[in-house]
Amino acid sequence: MIDPTTRRPSGLPQFRGANVPPPRTGRRRLPLAGDIALAVGLLVLDVVGVVAACLLGIDVSGDWKPFDPGADNSDVTLTLNWLYVGIAGGLVLLSAALLYLLRAVVSACLQVLVGVAVLVVAVSGAQFDADRAARAYDGVRAAAASSRVTSSPQMVRAAPTVARTSRSAGV
Repeated sequence: MIDPTTRRPSGLPQFRGANVPPPRTGRRRLPLAGDIALAVGLLVLDVVGVVAACLLGIDVSGDWKPFDPGADNSDVTLTLNWLYVGIAGGLVLLSAALLYLLRAVVSACLQVLVGVAVLVVAVSGAQFDADRAARAYDGVRAAAASSRVTSSPQMVRAAPTVARTSRSAGV
């Protein structure tokens, strides 16, 4: 555009007249197709992240020997540390906040739904494990209380003899 006073082109556009729209202000939203594609891709990454959190959080308790084919691993229990799953849910919610700042509305909404679902699973799993541990503790406490009855002085004195006899018999 040429400036009428200097007859030189000006660097900025000049808006004159009622039919010329003003320039856009603010940030634009992500196009819907791109937002949906981003949401699907992030959903796949969320699933991979939660599975990785589950695998990292597995605590193998018991006498576990991975490369010994003759080992008796029947008492091995796999317990899941739900903290890792909760951290994965928190990271999903954090990514939802970042997506909202990028104006990717569909992706942000999907990330919020997935993050809340993962956190609910983590909290309910931790509560289930806590209840199961409390029941096991009550069973151990009851067994300990019943063993006090059988730990009379005569039983304590007879224990070495019983152990020696059973070892000699091959038991």
